Amino acid sequence: MAVEISETGWGGCSAGGPPMIRVLCLVCALACPVVAVEPTGAISFTNDVMAVLGKAGCNSGACHGHNSGKAGFKLSLRGYDLRADFAALADADSGRVDRKDPADSLILQMPTAQLEHGGGKRFEVGSESYRVLLEWIRQGAKSDVGTATKLRRIDVHPSVFEHVQIPQSETLKVTAHFEDGRQRDVTRLAIYEVSTEGVVEVDQAGRVVSRRTGETAVLVRFLNKKTLSKGLVVRRKNGFAWAAPPQHNFIDRFVDDKLKKIQVLPSAVCTDAEFLRRASLDICGVPPDPDEVVAFLSDASADRRTRKIDELLSREDYGDAWAMRWLELSGTNESGDSARFKGIWTLSLWLRRAINNNLPYDRLVRQLVAGKGSSIHNPAITFTVNQLKRVETVPQLFLGIRLQCAECHDHPFDVWTQSNYRSMADFFGHLGSKEGPIDAYGREIRRFVKPESRVPWKAGERVELTHLDGSRVRVPVASDRRDALVDWMFGPGRRLTARAIVNRVWGRMLGRGIVHPVDDMRFSNPPINEPLLSALADDLVVHRWDLKHLVRTIARSRTYQQSSIPNKSNRNEHENFSHAALRRLSAEQLADSVSRATGVDEPYRVGPPGLRAVHVPYVAAGSRLLRLFGRPTERASACECVRSPDSTLPQVMHLLNGEALWKKIRAAGGTVERLSGKHTEAGDLVAALYLAVLSRPPSGDESGTGVRYLAASKSRREGAEDLAWALLNSPEFLFNH
Repeated sequence: MAVEISETGWGGCSAGGPPMIRVLCLVCALACPVVAVEPTGAISFTNDVMAVLGKAGCNSGACHGHNSGKAGFKLSLRGYDLRADFAALADADSGRVDRKDPADSLILQMPTAQLEHGGGKRFEVGSESYRVLLEWIRQGAKSDVGTATKLRRIDVHPSVFEHVQIPQSETLKVTAHFEDGRQRDVTRLAIYEVSTEGVVEVDQAGRVVSRRTGETAVLVRFLNKKTLSKGLVVRRKNGFAWAAPPQHNFIDRFVDDKLKKIQVLPSAVCTDAEFLRRASLDICGVPPDPDEVVAFLSDASADRRTRKIDELLSREDYGDAWAMRWLELSGTNESGDSARFKGIWTLSLWLRRAINNNLPYDRLVRQLVAGKGSSIHNPAITFTVNQLKRVETVPQLFLGIRLQCAECHDHPFDVWTQSNYRSMADFFGHLGSKEGPIDAYGREIRRFVKPESRVPWKAGERVELTHLDGSRVRVPVASDRRDALVDWMFGPGRRLTARAIVNRVWGRMLGRGIVHPVDDMRFSNPPINEPLLSALADDLVVHRWDLKHLVRTIARSRTYQQSSIPNKSNRNEHENFSHAALRRLSAEQLADSVSRATGVDEPYRVGPPGLRAVHVPYVAAGSRLLRLFGRPTERASACECVRSPDSTLPQVMHLLNGEALWKKIRAAGGTVERLSGKHTEAGDLVAALYLAVLSRPPSGDESGTGVRYLAASKSRREGAEDLAWALLNSPEFLFNH
């Protein structure tokens, strides 16, 4: 490498040069202080001025990059519209650039606080940033938008770092690579942001300091390019010894490899009762009934858990539970702008049937994304005619890509641009829809390619479409472009598609995605365990997009079957699946669990008696419990974030003092009345209540406490009601553990 001074006067390296120069460069870099020099040569608006403004934060969302600007001055967010930015800066009437007296320019006086500035001081008079702007104005404040040498990429070194003590520091080095082959050290002009707060701190000179154990990624941005430096902070433990727990399948191998690296031991495997309840809730959405618990705990065969997983996957409850989630995320509801009553019922039933019949995921997605015809005869098309934008919903649901930001500007934390957004929209813009004959129960919707695409003089014409990876495809004008999109999703783009669905299913079953949040698989949010995510995605493709195989593989792993009780080694570790996560029951799981435990159905606005919560497809289900515990009151987003796992005071009061729960406990013909009449021995009654509510028998101490409470109660029935109430309000009932 040889030293090169660019036309802007900024030092960099270029290929070639004699070895002596390379050695001298290294010696100077290590031994000599950096001396600031006056910029020489032509200053580039595109590559120099915009870099200074970006570093100073002028075009950030909190400053002039806000959609309304600040103090009458508006820049494009993070510099995505260079022409507009130049026009705003060089406006002759604004005083921002004073070509006659450059030092009086507002873009120099305000960020240096020589004049009052709402954003405070951004850089000093005489600093490198100041000198670049000053020299640009002296040179006539010219635009080179569209003619400047394009920035090809940026690299950061190290791209991966590992700290083994706290604090430990190092300085990142950022190199910009231009299309003409030039390289430039832009470390001081790059912008740094961390993905996980608190693990490391990074200053604006690129110096990283570790603060606590964990993992993070430093997003590095220069102009319109981004890169990552991924970091791991581990405290080495003297005397740590890996215990080599049994591995049930490849999942455990990849999880264990990571746990060994961070010196954490996994928790022991959970009990059979814990496994049965956890698997039943995760796969079918409901806890096991008491007879099932007794039978499973009596089974001494070595493969009982494997057989139980297969049995759960064969139940209709499996499709019911998973269909509800897809229905909700699709945005389909009973409003006039969506499916109305008949449409939402038919889509719900179609999803339940497709999932229970194990329709391969590629065919499931094709029918949802590219469905054609009538919503009555092909309910899957209802997915594409509700109020949500398909250009945003399809990438988020099926690729884990949040494309929304790119509608108005390039995504600030991902690689997607406005061009990507428009290209995705091209796959849906040709579609039309209309209502069929309206009946008393809802409406029929018919989806089709608009007639103007089929006029005779367009026969043989083709349109070029661009996929998210930049590849292009030409299709007939009269064809349905969605077919080309799905072909790409399960062809060249199958890696994105597979990773998105395995991460979503993993997150549902373990409480946290390998990429978290599960539908935010952006460039700056890398997976916590890349080999695991890749292996699961590859396995799904090899097994021809078999979702039951995916659920089965996860459920059979030791990782899934670990106890939620942490050990001394992993009590502060919550990201690498060293122990099961405590997860509050979803609204539907809670409603169905309460109904099963008390023997009394939850009343819903529409539908026959005996419906489970996941059977009710409406937003307005008429259940206060569902509403309080997080079932969305509208389906306005495809984001998993619409449901919060946090507990609230109204939730607590509903269970502790709510009349609805007491009515179910005391109901004639309910569980408490039935068990009180069936069991004459107090110990048997206590055991039956534990099985009905917690899906396990009581311990010796719990049984003794329960028997004594029944004996001290005014009546046996009243004591049983109190015990049932206490169990229903216990964390063990309210959480999946």
